[in-house]
Formats: sequence, C-alpha cells, structure tokens
Amino acid sequence: MQDKELTLVEHLTELRNRIIKSLIAIAVAFFVAVFVSQPIFKAIMDQAKADGVELIQYAFGDTFLTQIKLALILALVLAFPVVLYQAIAFVLPALKPEEKRILFLGLPFATGLFLAGWVFGWFIVVPITKQFFRSMAQAAEVAVAITPSNYISFVLGICNPLGLAFELPLVVLILARIGLVTHQLLSRVRKYAFLALMILAAVLSPPDVISMIIFLVPLYGLYEFSILLARFAEPKNR
Repeated sequence: MQDKELTLVEHLTELRNRIIKSLIAIAVAFFVAVFVSQPIFKAIMDQAKADGVELIQYAFGDTFLTQIKLALILALVLAFPVVLYQAIAFVLPALKPEEKRILFLGLPFATGLFLAGWVFGWFIVVPITKQFFRSMAQAAEVAVAITPSNYISFVLGICNPLGLAFELPLVVLILARIGLVTHQLLSRVRKYAFLALMILAAVLSPPDVISMIIFLVPLYGLYEFSILLARFAEPKNR
C-alpha cells in the first residue's frame, strides 16, 4: 500500500514538473513572439489594405492590444512542441509499443495537416469571404471599415477551424489502427457524414452556395481519404 502511495506521489510530482516546464516554455515563447509578431501583424494589415479593407481604430490601445493578442497566439504555437513533448513524456511509459509507434508517426502529420488547413484558409477561403462581404456592403452602399482586432479575429475564425478540420484523416487513422472504427463503418455512414460536413461548411462559410461548395469539397475529400486510410490501418487480425 505504501509503495502504491509513493508511486502516486511520484507521478503527481512528475506531472507538476512537466506543467511548470510547459509554462516556462510558453513564457519564453511569448517573449520571442512579442518581437516576431510585429512584422507578422504588419504583413496581415498590409494584405488587408491591398484587398481594399479600410482599417480603423476606435481606442488608443486597440492596435497595441491586438499585437499582444497575436503574440500570445504565436507563443502558444511556438511552445506547442515543448508542451506536446512534456505531455508525451508523461504518458509514454504507460503506452504499448504499437501505441508509441503510432504516436510518434502521427505527430509530424498532425502538424502538416493543420498547416495545410491554415494555408487553404488563408489563400482560398479568406479572400473569397472578404470579397463576398465587401460586395454585400457595396450593394447596400455601406462603407467597409474594420478594426485590426476584428480583422485578426476574422482571419483566425476561418483558418483555425479549417486547420482542425484537416486533422480528420489522422484521427480516423488512429481510431482505425486501435480498432474503434472500420472502413466499412465509415462507408455505411457516408451519407450522414456528408450531411454533417454540409452543415459544417454552411456554418464556416459565407451564406452563399459557391463559398459553401469551396468549403465542402476539401472536407468531403478528406473524409473519403480517411476511408482509404482506415482500410490500410485496420489491424490485420480482424
């Protein structure tokens, strides 16, 4: 009984140490991001101006607070590998060899898929969405003006969900590998998945058919690709 209590104390101590290391990594990353965020902020604002977006500031500290917000987001991104490593190192001893292999193989793909979703959102969806709302405003003879904070939130509100949505193949791959889903199951629920993806595309995209289709096509393509991955990832002894 005493050994088990000591083991529990050791685990809690290790968890505390890894949380502290993660917080230190975020703090250091924030210090770096304060300087890195300035040219990134300027590039985003310049792109907005090039697209005809009028930027305004209602309060003296609005632009400064927006840069701090952007720096915090960048800090979380920069510190993410360290935080993820600390989390993996904590649970790694409890994992089976097969689970460890899936984990380490999946990490690079997770990063790549998230970045792919971000790139798709930034270069495809954000310009289309801006053009749609600008045309609606012009039709109503309303001048388009937005604060830097709202514009950053607008971009992140599109790109972050797409980055997460692009993780679908990896999630299905892992679930199929550990036997929780099969490609037959995914094929049977294809029509329900298509309906769910249509709803997701309608929520994320501007309220017009063309924009929704631009969202829907890659999302559904990812679902079909996930079925293919599940076929090869399923345990052979099933």
